[in-house]
Amino acid sequence: MYIQKVSSKDTLTLRNELLRPGEDISACIFEGDNDPGTAHFGAIDEKNNVVGIASVYRKKEPSMKTENSHQLRAMATDSTCRRKGVGKLLLAAAEEYAKAEGSSLIWANARSAAIGFYIKAGYSLASNEFNIEGVGPHYLVIKQIV
Repeated sequence: MYIQKVSSKDTLTLRNELLRPGEDISACIFEGDNDPGTAHFGAIDEKNNVVGIASVYRKKEPSMKTENSHQLRAMATDSTCRRKGVGKLLLAAAEEYAKAEGSSLIWANARSAAIGFYIKAGYSLASNEFNIEGVGPHYLVIKQIV
């Protein structure tokens, strides 16, 4: 298993299967996917399949004062690869990218079911639980990456 940069197109299958099941693939194309400050990472298995994804966008979190920040979005791992360190590797790649791009903060609207993963990775809760329509309950999580 290794992590590498991939195109936004390479993330669409897992985004659709895991994050937007039952929706048209067009619902998995996010604003900013192809912007210069955006990077997509894929976890590649021994058969050269993308089994995990994470995207990171240069974007200020609206309630934060920090201008130099990136948003982590569309992070998912295939069910066969969960609890094997794949998410941790993807998160590290996203954080390193954001740091190399000059950000001091990385943030995400994390699904409530994944909060334990983010807390274990050093993120802090920065909101009460809120609902993203059509997706479900989330929390804002943040991490200083200086």
